[in-house]
Amino acid sequence: MSTPHFSASASASALPRRRDGARTTPFLGALLGALEILAAATVSMILVDQVTSLVLSLLGWSSVLAHPAGVAVVMTFDVCAGTAVWMLARGRSNRSILGMVIVTGTAFALPLLPFWLGGISGPTAVLLGHVLVVPAIALLVAILPGDLASGRGRPIAEAPGSGIRPRRLSRRWPTLLALLLTFGEILNPDVAPPWALVVLGAEYLVIGLARRQFRDRRLLTLHAAGALAYAALATLAVFVTPEAAGILIGIGWLLHAGWDVVLHRRNVVVWRWFAEACIVIDVVIGVTAIVATVAMWS
Repeated sequence: MSTPHFSASASASALPRRRDGARTTPFLGALLGALEILAAATVSMILVDQVTSLVLSLLGWSSVLAHPAGVAVVMTFDVCAGTAVWMLARGRSNRSILGMVIVTGTAFALPLLPFWLGGISGPTAVLLGHVLVVPAIALLVAILPGDLASGRGRPIAEAPGSGIRPRRLSRRWPTLLALLLTFGEILNPDVAPPWALVVLGAEYLVIGLARRQFRDRRLLTLHAAGALAYAALATLAVFVTPEAAGILIGIGWLLHAGWDVVLHRRNVVVWRWFAEACIVIDVVIGVTAIVATVAMWS
């Protein structure tokens, strides 16, 4: 009578665990793994495209994007660049990263055949390429469930199948994401609006309350005071000259980067990855605000 019970326990123990310790079925694990990669691919495509478009423009190769084959190559790079970094950070194996590159490139390349045969138009070929990426990623997860199913990822330092060495780069994905988010600001420095300082001062107060991080009342008091101070700084920036406002706003963002550093080092209030990304964003926006203000004076 004990055998069925033992078998059921053994079967349950074979199911992958989520990080919270809960069991996941193979289908649910594969579904979540596919959704994770698709989300990373979408973000990568949107953000990395800013960089590739600029590089092509600087090199005088923008005409490449006028042909579906050129778009297929550029889109493959846009999708794979950020997704590969994310998969490295998640401790995915070399073969799964290589597989992601292969299926993505294949998805964008397949519609080119009917295009060259005259069966479909160029825009249709490009659209089909984007659509085919979804089943291509799903197929990859189905082929490599042990590598890509949700719950299978390990920290990069512990992944036995990961022979790719740029571990520090993969761990700095919040920094890379922040740089991509602020890429346009780096190219075209501008001054953020004063009301952004209000959001800047209040965001950690709101996040900390939502995450129940303020059991220590002193920490709550400090963040409430910070929110009021930034609201006052925003108000002051409204009533001074544009040049003075630009300097005040830039200083406000740079000071907030110091706030981010403290929270990142102590690992309190917000997630560490969030604090790391905010450090970069705050520094970029603060510096570009001051640069844009100095440019106004000159």
